[in-house]
Order: sequence, then C-alpha cells, then structure tokens
Amino acid sequence: MIFMIFFLPIADAHLGIAFGSGKGTKDITPYRLAVSWDFGPVWPKQSLWAFNFIWENSVGVWDGPSRPELSPDRPTHLTAFTTGPMFRWQRQQPFPSTCIIPYAELGVGLSWLSKTEIEGRMVSLHFQFEDKGGVGLRFGRHQQFDIGVRAYHYSNCSIKRPNSGVNMGMVNLGLWF
Repeated sequence: MIFMIFFLPIADAHLGIAFGSGKGTKDITPYRLAVSWDFGPVWPKQSLWAFNFIWENSVGVWDGPSRPELSPDRPTHLTAFTTGPMFRWQRQQPFPSTCIIPYAELGVGLSWLSKTEIEGRMVSLHFQFEDKGGVGLRFGRHQQFDIGVRAYHYSNCSIKRPNSGVNMGMVNLGLWF
C-alpha cells in the first residue's frame, strides 16, 4: 500500500492544503498544517459513492500548558511530522441542486515526534503511528473548500513501553486546487 503512491500519476492528483486545530490529552492544543494529494476513486470506479485514495503529509505543533505538578524542565511543546495514506468514502458528484460532497475517512500514517514526552505523557519513541478518522464536507462551485472533524491517536504500538499514547480532536479547514 505504501508503495502504491509511486505508481499513481501525481500530475492527475488534486492538491489540497488544510489547517487544523483542536484539543488533546492533558489540555494539549495541536496545530496542524497538511498537504494532500487526492488520486480520485480507486473502488468502485464507476459509482456514485466510492473510496478515494489520498496521500497526506503534515507538520504539527503540540502546545501544552505548564503544569504545577511537573518540574519546569519537562516538555510542554513538540513538533510532529507525519506521512501516510488515507481512504475517503465520498460521493463522486454533488447532491442535486447543491455544491456539497459529504465524506468519511480513515487513515494510518507514520509520525516522527521531536520529543518522547509531552505534559508528563511518555510515548517512549520519536517514531509513532498516527491513526485518524473523520467526517466532513467538500463544497463550493468546484468543491474546492473542505471542512471536517477528525479524531487522532498517536501511539508506538507498544514497540517500547511506556506507551501512553496521545488522543486529539481537531477541526480542519482546507482548500483543493
């Protein structure tokens, strides 16, 4: 699956950018900027509803408040870099008399975190998996606007313990070209 992107014609993909923010475990506030390529429907190709294959790269900043129970040298800020595939179940044409395309999406990515701890949560490794799922709408004359809600889970899949994991919920605003 990961190597699939190298065989897809990137020139035919739609490019999108999105910004997201929300709340996470231990009052962490995430900020996320993503660049995505939508390669269109992969199954079934000739249907009104289909799975689109999307590849997403992102950079995120996680900020947490200083906590009185933690010593001042404990990290309350980190940067996360993520890449990975996502499948989006979406309508392939807008609803009649509207410019709206709804979708639901699931994906798993590979992440690298700048620190192995934030707000007292030990994730033990810089390497993490990013699981994500969400719902949203594409709209506009050419469905160029995107608004969605996503849930994220970061974990090292118990490769090394402790593996506290971090959960987040975000609202994403995007633009497709």
